[in-house]
Amino acid sequence: MYCFCFVSHHKTPINLFKKIYKTFGVKFSSALLNLLIAVIVSQFLGSEGKGEQGLIITTIAFILIFSNIVGGASLVFLTPRLHLKKLLLLSYVWTIVVSGIFACILLIFPFVEHKYALHIAILAAINSFTAVNGSILLGKQNIKANNIISFFQVFITVVSLFALFSFSPFLNIYGYFYALYAAYLLSFVLSIIFLLQYKKENSNAEMPYPKAIAMLFQYGFLNQLAHIAQLLSFRVSYYFLDSYTGIKAVGIYSNAVSIIESVWMISGSVALVQYAKIANSDDKKANQNLTADLLRISLLLTFFVLIPVVILPASFYSFIFGKDFYDINRIMWCMAPGILVFVNALIIGHYFSGSGKYLINTLGSTIGLGITIVLSIIMIPLYGYLGAAITASASYLATSIFVSWYFCKESGIRFAELLPTPKYIAHYYHSLKYVITNKTSHE
Repeated sequence: MYCFCFVSHHKTPINLFKKIYKTFGVKFSSALLNLLIAVIVSQFLGSEGKGEQGLIITTIAFILIFSNIVGGASLVFLTPRLHLKKLLLLSYVWTIVVSGIFACILLIFPFVEHKYALHIAILAAINSFTAVNGSILLGKQNIKANNIISFFQVFITVVSLFALFSFSPFLNIYGYFYALYAAYLLSFVLSIIFLLQYKKENSNAEMPYPKAIAMLFQYGFLNQLAHIAQLLSFRVSYYFLDSYTGIKAVGIYSNAVSIIESVWMISGSVALVQYAKIANSDDKKANQNLTADLLRISLLLTFFVLIPVVILPASFYSFIFGKDFYDINRIMWCMAPGILVFVNALIIGHYFSGSGKYLINTLGSTIGLGITIVLSIIMIPLYGYLGAAITASASYLATSIFVSWYFCKESGIRFAELLPTPKYIAHYYHSLKYVITNKTSHE
């Protein structure tokens, strides 16, 4: 009933899957490099060093998400409407203000060690400047440049880490800081180079500063609320874990999270293409049917990718990361149900984002955050990182149930119809076979 219409519009799914495939390629390459970073840090610094690294990168991500209130998606919208210099000035000033505020917060409250506070704030600012430039490039529809910058940053981090850790003076967490400085600064320079080609361009509809500032905050705040709540629900358990059980537990848990969350590359790639398509379509029913189709396919693919990830023995992960990390597969077993179910929230959430209904995603993420905070206080003191994994799974489940319920209510599609049952699998198989056969015959 709800299908891609492969038969009557066979060119659409091919183009759609090409875009998904290219996006997945970039995400997959970056994910492999991020995994390599985790391996290098774990092998050289052990679970304690990996725990420190996990808290550092998580704190940078928290600062960045507040910087993106002005420097994120709102820039994509305003790029054609405001002069480039005004966009950069407003966004850079906001970044400096946010990073300064968080530097003070980190020096006052012990979320991380005080000696790391200024490094974290400075790195977050540099990374935010690069993100601003990347958003403007997206606003200029230069997606290729944005992808190059993202990949380049992770690649330089890996190369710098390996080079620095090979020399004993840098075989500590400061070696990781220096690697981030190299990657973030070089990525920022690269983003500036890409932006230089637009320096002589003027916007078609110049906008005064007061209105531009108002629109930057209006669009940015609505869009970032859900992201803030989601990131908190994903990572606030790191700080509870550090407080209750110590930094080593954070290191072991963060590696498990990095590995098992990598299966979201599939749904993440699908969701980005889905978001772009829905944002440019006014056909509500077609968007709902497309979302249901993409959700079923994403669930199916994620399930098959998840199986080998969780069944690998503890000895394998100990070999990859070091002897401290033998418990990673038990953590992933606890997280696996929530990881799979959260595909619903990722795909349906992008439907609501593409439809401009940010509040639904914000409510879903807030529900997940509430459960994370409550269960972290209860489960982590009792079960350590396994308690954190159970908490994460429960949080993912709650968020997914809420957005799925709201989607079913709005669309009239029953929840059972969102599942990849045998009839849908058979339909997709035959439709895809038909498309490939016809494409070959036309060629």
